[in-house]
Amino acid sequence: MKGSLVLAVVAIVLAIAAVVLAVVLPGAPGPVGPEGPQGPAGPAGATGPAGATGPAGPAGPAGPAGPNMVVAMGTVSSTGSIGEEFNVTSVTWNSGLQRWEITLDDIDYHYLDYVTVVSGVNGYATQSSVSDKLLVKIFAANGTAIKEGFSFIVFDVDAS
Repeated sequence: MKGSLVLAVVAIVLAIAAVVLAVVLPGAPGPVGPEGPQGPAGPAGATGPAGATGPAGPAGPAGPAGPNMVVAMGTVSSTGSIGEEFNVTSVTWNSGLQRWEITLDDIDYHYLDYVTVVSGVNGYATQSSVSDKLLVKIFAANGTAIKEGFSFIVFDVDAS
């Protein structure tokens, strides 16, 4: 009986050793399981530096000339002399009405038919018309009409 008891103890020890070895030493890997669902995207990385700017291309050909819309212009001094004039026949000071009267070359001027810009040297300006003349009044800051220099330009937006 002693021999069978020893055999039983050896069998138990071997069984325990087999369990310990199975726990401590991994066995051969099993087959790969199915792929799981994709996880959420991670945060975007930092933007890299911009590349160098390439050289500018050559200029294209010039376009066709547009219409010349300037029909008259000039600068008028406080004495009535005109400079840088274009299509101006005369400039006179009307002391009774405190205004400049400008006759333009071959232009039947009416303030509603043209775009006119007038700029006073030391005051603000208004323009109107009568009998084909451009009328300009210059005013001081207090609203009093004054004899002062100005510049003007007359555009014809229907010119071609």
